[in-house]
Amino acid sequence: KEEREKEQQTGDQKVNEVQVQLDKMKTETKVKLAKIKEESLIKIQDINAEGELATTKLQQDKDAVLMTKRATAQRDAGQLRAETEKFVQQQESEANLEAQRNTARASELMAKAEGTAAPYVEARKQFETTQKRMNVWEALAGNKDLIVSGETDPELNALMLSDAILDSKVASQTTKSQLLAEMLVLQRGSKVMLNMGTGGG
Repeated sequence: KEEREKEQQTGDQKVNEVQVQLDKMKTETKVKLAKIKEESLIKIQDINAEGELATTKLQQDKDAVLMTKRATAQRDAGQLRAETEKFVQQQESEANLEAQRNTARASELMAKAEGTAAPYVEARKQFETTQKRMNVWEALAGNKDLIVSGETDPELNALMLSDAILDSKVASQTTKSQLLAEMLVLQRGSKVMLNMGTGGG
């Protein structure tokens, strides 16, 4: 019986020791778990911070790249615009120069053409003038009341005119007073032509 009690005491003691060990292990485990949770939280915060930093850096890098691309595009567009304007100005200058050359060439050709045609134009003018003169002479030749004389002596011309007047007035029954008046005009230096187409009245 004593041995049993002794064994029981020994067993209880061992159980207590085990229980103490278990309690100690539980306490240590809780401490470790708390420490792990705290470390995990810190790591999660670090990871989040690093992620946010990386995201910010990526956004900054993206903005920088976009800015560089935009600046490059604007610069290239400016260069292209300047080159286009320069090309257009060159083309306009060349076109204006060519137009001036063509105008000068046309003026030169016109001058040559006018110079070549000048004798023909002058000949045509002379022909037209001669034709007009011929028409005038033809009209004069058809005028039966016209007296033409090739003499330069005024007295001889006056005599021929008087003779013509006498012939015409006798034919047209001119009055004596009209005949004397016309003769008086002749004596005062009337020229070669005298209108004898008017009748007496």
